[in-house]
Amino acid sequence: MQLRDAAEVLGVHYQTAYAWVRQGVLPARKTGRGYDVSESDVSALAARRASGTAPLPNIRVRDWAVQADRLYAAVMSGDETLARYLFTRLARGVPLTGLCERVIAPALNRVGQDWAAGEVTIAGEHRASAICERLIAARTQQPQGRPRGVAVVTTPPGERHGLPALMATACLREDRWLVHHLAADLPVSEVTDLVKETAASLVVLSAATTEAVQQAAEEVDQITQASARLRVLAGRPGDSLGQLRQLARASLARSADG
Repeated sequence: MQLRDAAEVLGVHYQTAYAWVRQGVLPARKTGRGYDVSESDVSALAARRASGTAPLPNIRVRDWAVQADRLYAAVMSGDETLARYLFTRLARGVPLTGLCERVIAPALNRVGQDWAAGEVTIAGEHRASAICERLIAARTQQPQGRPRGVAVVTTPPGERHGLPALMATACLREDRWLVHHLAADLPVSEVTDLVKETAASLVVLSAATTEAVQQAAEEVDQITQASARLRVLAGRPGDSLGQLRQLARASLARSADG
């Protein structure tokens, strides 16, 4: 099958299919007429795209610290165009969860350290966080096909740092969860009402401060009363998105056993 015919089968422009060949997403053989691809490879890619699991091209990053430093410099100067360019270039071959943990989190940790040391204003810190929020939000989408489960993600009342909850949302959606992201500072009653409305099996409370961690711990019991099968995870500063993914999957197994 020629690449142009494959593009029609996949429902994309020829240039998109050609880019997939260049990136290694779609195997192809160069011929005098252009590129030939196998029908089985095209069918497999179409199935992966339909399920939302199409693979990313393999991009090898030599030094993640350098990438985080570059993003830090961009967001601290307020250069959102540069920040978006850096992020988009990496996102072509790196899962969003990986970018959150290896690039955005280290960059923002450095911003927070600068703020604590009095080297950056509150406005500067908020600007940097807002840029990162937009970078993540532009690339986090609900999964296609049948979701792994239904989750509600928010923060405890009084916790106004919403970026960790957005990262948690990105992580779960990338793992094919249907996520209702409620941003920050929501009353417990509102969370439990939405849990009942959506039949969610998982609630994630993201906390970025010591006070919020304590508040989240107090709310776990209140929220679990909404459903016997409901699992509530209270995130703390330093918890990884990989841990969240594992605990979320484990919650499904526990619900099935219960």
